[in-house]
Amino acid sequence: MELGGTEGTPRGLFTCELCELTTPFTYYGQKPPNTRAIVLLEECYVMRDPFCPEKEKFLVLGSTCSLCRKTVCVSAELQSVLH
Repeated sequence: MELGGTEGTPRGLFTCELCELTTPFTYYGQKPPNTRAIVLLEECYVMRDPFCPEKEKFLVLGSTCSLCRKTVCVSAELQSVLH
């Protein structure tokens, strides 16, 4: 399932079910818009990088956990638990 809108237009709000981080996302899927050779391994919530003028730069916000099915963000604490 891919959700993408017009470039940079928020498609909804991403909310982490662990830390409650909430932010708009512009795309959900594996192939973010304006990227040529990037395919994400999992479907992810993505937003355009607000600190970079280049359209192809993006930030991965998080994804759905394959174990518990919760929506979780990419955080330093979570990364240390998973790896």
